[in-house]
Amino acid sequence: MDELQMLRDLPAVANVSKDRITYSNAFKQVCVIRYLAGESPTKIFREAGLPPELIGYKRIERSVARWKAAVLKSVSGSSDMSNGEIITELVNLYVHAVTRKEKLDGIAGIANSDKANIGNAPHPLDRANVSGGGGVYIR
Repeated sequence: MDELQMLRDLPAVANVSKDRITYSNAFKQVCVIRYLAGESPTKIFREAGLPPELIGYKRIERSVARWKAAVLKSVSGSSDMSNGEIITELVNLYVHAVTRKEKLDGIAGIANSDKANIGNAPHPLDRANVSGGGGVYIR
């Protein structure tokens, strides 16, 4: 299996081309929350099946920094909040977005056979102006 196909098969990846990886919204959200909780970006990527040797250590660091900045802009008052308070607010925003999506799906008559599958639910990074489309270039 080639590297592009391996990346396409990962839940953390929304899209892959020969020049770019676009990460899923759920992965970006979880990545920022785990980073704010003190985990290493490299560890988070590796555990998601994204080897830093393929993605690039610097690209991982830059992606997480960009996502974190976008999320902090979406959390009002975040400059005066601890990381724990920001994490709580992010989780609350995410739960609210999932609940809203489920209600809208119910109104539209869209069956949701797997309530736990929230990977496509909107979250704060959807509202934020994230330059570069949330992807990183492959070496």
